[in-house]
Amino acid sequence: MANYLKQDNHLIVWPVLKEVTENDLFQGNIGIRARYDMTNKELLEACLEAWKANVEKSYTLRLIRADYEIEISLEQTVKEAGIRNGDYLEIISA
Repeated sequence: MANYLKQDNHLIVWPVLKEVTENDLFQGNIGIRARYDMTNKELLEACLEAWKANVEKSYTLRLIRADYEIEISLEQTVKEAGIRNGDYLEIISA
């Protein structure tokens, strides 16, 4: 993992399904390897695969920061959306 982050284009994000965070028993998280040049749609697909979520549903991504939350456009790249290494993402089913 350490070698992966030595590349300028690479980062790790921490996505979680909204349904999971609403459960009081939730403990743990999944780190996803990402690239700044990938689209947010590709990032969402990687997150859904990691969580083994139902891909038949429609989902959106929300960037979670200490002082705000913003919905991320799936048409942008990770860099254009302002996602940084170590950011938390929330996956919300539509």
